[in-house]
Amino acid sequence: QRRVRGFLLVCGGEVFKSFHPEELMHMVSGMHDFNFNDLEQITEYKNGYSPEHPVIRLFWEVVKEMELDMKKRFLFFLTGSDRIPIHGIHSIKIIIQKVKDNSRLPVAHTCFNLLDLPPYPNKSMMRNKLLLAIQNTEGFGLV
Repeated sequence: QRRVRGFLLVCGGEVFKSFHPEELMHMVSGMHDFNFNDLEQITEYKNGYSPEHPVIRLFWEVVKEMELDMKKRFLFFLTGSDRIPIHGIHSIKIIIQKVKDNSRLPVAHTCFNLLDLPPYPNKSMMRNKLLLAIQNTEGFGLV
């Protein structure tokens, strides 16, 4: 009951009454459509990467094979949020750029949705390095 009162105190008023429950749910918890095919289509590439680059093909294979929980963790690693914005996955602009040293883990710059991705030579190394980076991310601890 206190949560409802607190929510209405912050979000109450005439504007609040104009939303349907589903719209409010999306605004509060984000969308639940984790269509990574769409995310792949809108991703931009830099420093020698392109949608057809073999490393990028491996990257998307690994990401699409992840379970939903790991996809959410990847999204958090990359953007700082594990939720799809209310306007859908198309509203996320991500950039993947090539960095030289494939002994390093991928690095995400969450403020820019920018992923530094080394040119890993095979799918196994891509999966291992990407999962290690995702599983050991801390974020800013603001959520």
